[in-house]
Amino acid sequence: MAIAVTTLAASMSLGASVELPHAFDSAVLLWILAALALAPFLLIAMRKFRAAFIPPIIFVGYLKTAESKGLSLTDPTIIALLLLGGSIVLDLLFVITKRDPNWQREFLTQWKSVASFGALAAVIAVSYLYSPAPTYGWDKLTRFLGISGILFFAPLVLIKRTDDVRHFTLAMLVCAILLSIKLLFGVNDASLFDSTGHPLSSESRDVTQIGAGQMVGFGLLWLLFSPHYSLRRFSLMISVPLLCAALIASVARGPIFFFVAVLVPFLFLRRVRAAVSATNVWLPVLLAGFLAFAGSLYWLQRQEAAQEKFRTKRAEIEEVLRGSSTPTYTAGRRLTLYRWALRMFAEKPLTGWGLGGWSYYVFDRDVPAYPHNLVLEIAAEEGVMGLAALGTLLLCVSLAMRRIWRSSPDLSFIAPVFAFSLLATMTSGDINVNRPLWLWCGVIFAFAGIVRRRLHASKTVEWQAFRTHPLGLGPPPLRDYSLHP
Repeated sequence: MAIAVTTLAASMSLGASVELPHAFDSAVLLWILAALALAPFLLIAMRKFRAAFIPPIIFVGYLKTAESKGLSLTDPTIIALLLLGGSIVLDLLFVITKRDPNWQREFLTQWKSVASFGALAAVIAVSYLYSPAPTYGWDKLTRFLGISGILFFAPLVLIKRTDDVRHFTLAMLVCAILLSIKLLFGVNDASLFDSTGHPLSSESRDVTQIGAGQMVGFGLLWLLFSPHYSLRRFSLMISVPLLCAALIASVARGPIFFFVAVLVPFLFLRRVRAAVSATNVWLPVLLAGFLAFAGSLYWLQRQEAAQEKFRTKRAEIEEVLRGSSTPTYTAGRRLTLYRWALRMFAEKPLTGWGLGGWSYYVFDRDVPAYPHNLVLEIAAEEGVMGLAALGTLLLCVSLAMRRIWRSSPDLSFIAPVFAFSLLATMTSGDINVNRPLWLWCGVIFAFAGIVRRRLHASKTVEWQAFRTHPLGLGPPPLRDYSLHP
């Protein structure tokens, strides 16, 4: 339901915006009647398939083409955000009305994770008070708190069982396939990408799609390693070649390089691979993906729109390898952006220059700009305080990941997804463009909560077996790994 609604809204944005001169014309009345008729089904879906409403938030900005113009109920991003917020509120209401004392304990056990993200959000909010770029800083702050904050907390509320992970994965599969189709068509149809698009997809709208490539990359890793969806073998044979071709069609070096750098080592980690599928599944899937990878590369080289981009990318790599002191391409310019950020940190190491201050320091204007490196961005704008808050959050994530890695192999697939997103933040985007990273932090903490509940259930079974059979002759404890190869 979440995918259908957001996809419908995104498809509506492909055309020109429609001005409604009358508030109650027939079209509006039809939409109101349709909404009222679908409301009961939507509430049921928000309750039963709650986790499926999370992925559309990070994909919808790349699926639509029209620019967001303030708050509008017809904006696909606002629709996806309202659906996710409604799912969270509905779930909390059900939990509270059941008067279950365990729900308070569930939230209290996550206090470290919530506090670590809250500390980072607080430092970012305080840094706005002394920002030299109040317009860009305010936009940056409101988007971070309003969207990234919801993305962080949503998994803690909506992902509690293995079924929730399965619904999340299904939504991820649908969104990744839709975005891949758009990327492949977009190589020859420039109208699918708008140069003044949503900040989620703010990169230049030529054939290079860095943000969309990142979405396809972590979606592909999730689908490859996650065992939690039905008809997995068939889904992999269909989705992997399509997503591999779309990853190449993004013509983005970073996502392609990081995907390969993460995929190869994790393929040899038995704890991750053994929880996924057997060798007779992996071999045809990887072969199909490699063929799609090579075929897409050959096809792009024959497209006029991409030929110049390939020549540019090759020249960029050669320029970086030569160590040019006057870089002219984006790969070399990144190094200049990093040096500016380091210079800002050296001048104000404790508090930084304030939220959005990098743009004012470099361009002397209040415009959206950032150093394309999350750590250097926080160092330049929030200083040591921001780095300490970010480090605390990543430390909590690492501890939660270790708990997942040791106790629940079927959930350890989140490790390559998080690693890919973290690497992607080192070369592209800012705290809002890289909002999938905050989502994966919340997902990791949610998975750690599932692990904790499994261990508690296992100990309960062991204790009951001991009470029934004091000599320990009872049945072995059950472990809810719920593997679905």
